[in-house]
Amino acid sequence: MTQQEFESIWYDSKDYVVCHTSGSTGKPKEIRLSKEFMRCSARRTNEFFGIDESSRLHTCLDFKYIASMMMTVRAEEAECELTSEHPSSRPLSEVEKDERIDLLSLVPAQMEWILDSNERWTGIRTILIGGSPIPSIIRHRIVLSGYNVWESYGMTETASHIALRKVDGNGAGFKTLKGITVDASEEGCLIIHMPDGKILTTNDIAEVTSPDEFRILGRADHTIISGGIKISPEDLERSLGHFIAFDYCISSVPDRKWGEKLVLVVESSGGNIDEELLRASVEVRLRQYRKNLDLGVKSPKEVIIMSSLPRTSKGAVDRTTLKRLLHEEKSE
Repeated sequence: MTQQEFESIWYDSKDYVVCHTSGSTGKPKEIRLSKEFMRCSARRTNEFFGIDESSRLHTCLDFKYIASMMMTVRAEEAECELTSEHPSSRPLSEVEKDERIDLLSLVPAQMEWILDSNERWTGIRTILIGGSPIPSIIRHRIVLSGYNVWESYGMTETASHIALRKVDGNGAGFKTLKGITVDASEEGCLIIHMPDGKILTTNDIAEVTSPDEFRILGRADHTIISGGIKISPEDLERSLGHFIAFDYCISSVPDRKWGEKLVLVVESSGGNIDEELLRASVEVRLRQYRKNLDLGVKSPKEVIIMSSLPRTSKGAVDRTTLKRLLHEEKSE
């Protein structure tokens, strides 16, 4: 969907917009968001980032996703300029390096390309990243880059983000936007209380440190039970990020002793790297990791090399497909 196509929907006579969830936990669902609900979300973001009539917003994402839809609403609420481009893995190809952008919307893979670029976009004031968690290695590079980058937490049902945190290396949790509070269910999943009274229980396991601050540890449906202990692969990957400099994922295979055995799956970039050398390098790093962090059962027991990790349409690792492939291979 293009910017113009969404604008025709936004300015029609209906008081709602039909959206689709990301499908990260199954088949995408169709939902209706009231336009007033979306406007309230836009006002919160504009207030947080200081967006006004003099600002310019720019999105590199498809307008079928809530992230770009909300950029339109933010621009309307602030009465400011919104520009967009055809979504690609190489964003800003037609944007001059010193061209002013006050709020730029990206996903992690697009941010990685910007970091890989030999030149710096000096006109960008703030970058907003969403769609999926930022991998550790990209997070470290952002901190060193000097870009003003914010990571968002939210979903289609909340009309984009409900909380933000700056990517600055301080390790702070997400802070909710004005009027939004959080707590956790008995199972440890994040519960969001919206200003209009709507309550949403997520599938994300969270450490809630206050009604307006939290950390996401992983997804409940991604939990691996090994040796009777529940392990969040996402949480483990964050601790591994300081040791492994390749694209990787924590998953599991069936095991008689452990029930599920933790494995470290590393992407070999389509076979362009010698797999044995890659495995040896990762094994050295893994031994260093085990020495520095004595986590017992939470340490991966095996390194598996794959030419490419299965991914979702947004570029995140498709953990469900990966686990199925690994279990099928083990059972053969």
